[in-house]
Amino acid sequence: MKPSETFNRAVETIKTAILQGQYEAAKGVNRIQLAVYFGIGKYISQHTRNGVWGTGALEAISQQLRKELPGLKGFSATSMKNMRKFYEEWVMLDPNSSVSTDNISTIAIAEMQNANRQSNRESTIAIADLKTNDSIDIYHNLQIPDIKEFPVEDFFRLPFSHHIRIIEGTKDVFARCFGCGGIENR
Repeated sequence: MKPSETFNRAVETIKTAILQGQYEAAKGVNRIQLAVYFGIGKYISQHTRNGVWGTGALEAISQQLRKELPGLKGFSATSMKNMRKFYEEWVMLDPNSSVSTDNISTIAIAEMQNANRQSNRESTIAIADLKTNDSIDIYHNLQIPDIKEFPVEDFFRLPFSHHIRIIEGTKDVFARCFGCGGIENR
């Protein structure tokens, strides 16, 4: 093999490793970001749905966050409302929620859909029953069910803004999962 071929192969091999690493890092960042938004959404839901905070609270929090963390993006009052929506629409993925089950690994998609319909009808009751906490646990609030049909990788691959568009487009869990790239059209 010529030195130039060896050089080109080395560059290509290293370039591939770098690109794979960047892709994996981006996937990891998106997973963490979704977990953070889910945790913040839960916290906001608990404080806004049971009357702890008034109507201007999210705007005031957003302004204070921007003051204390200059350059912070993605935490407008609207964005925080979307985080609450993300949490409330996927509340069945919260192992500490009154909507989730004790054995989430055996939950069926149909049961998730029924729980989601119930949470939409009784969201004030279901959310108010949650124990309010003054900390946000980004590591344990979001628990993906261990079911073959749930598109775990696709769920975490989608950016937050795409999740919000899907949620706004349908309340049906099957359709949401299909929007994530999972569950085949039945």
